[in-house]
Amino acid sequence: MSLGDIRVMPTLKAYRHCASLFDAADSEQAPKRTVPFDQEPGFHPPAGLWLYGNVKLLEGPLAFLPKSLGEQDGDCKELDELQQMTENLVLDSKIIVCGVHNFAHQRVAVVPLRWGSPRVVVFSGGFHAHLGPDLKNEAFRAARLWRYQWDAQTDLAVSRRAPDKLPTYSLINPTVDRMIERIATSDWPGLRTLQRDELQVLI
Repeated sequence: MSLGDIRVMPTLKAYRHCASLFDAADSEQAPKRTVPFDQEPGFHPPAGLWLYGNVKLLEGPLAFLPKSLGEQDGDCKELDELQQMTENLVLDSKIIVCGVHNFAHQRVAVVPLRWGSPRVVVFSGGFHAHLGPDLKNEAFRAARLWRYQWDAQTDLAVSRRAPDKLPTYSLINPTVDRMIERIATSDWPGLRTLQRDELQVLI
């Protein structure tokens, strides 16, 4: 892996239909939202996703680390290079879209915390499973060393599952990886294509 390998906006490889990526039952049971997403989780029907946090990030310069996706061997040198690539993006004012499900995801997710930058974090399960019953916990131990609790005013959590649903526990999660890529490349319907009046409803 080298710094030259980083691609912020790669060509989409698969999954053109978001309907295959979220649980239809969750959307049917989703209550109507009465408060902003940074106050409590809510379902956003145009995207078929649950959101919790700073939705304004979706209008910003999103980026992701392709090398953090897929199967990982946990090589320390590669993780260090991945961290450096993430740091370069953060210092270039990019908003990192990341996951938390393996060491590569976590190494990427910690870098914005170190620099006080926002993140869009994609979870496999509901927000309570990852952030705790009060939605105040950072999702993994290394993150809690840099910030003692989840900050919904700064970051945005995204999931296709309702808040009380359990996550998957596999270290390799192709669905989450595809979500990271599609959100970061503005290819997920109903997020980056929001009209101004729709964005006002979101916030």
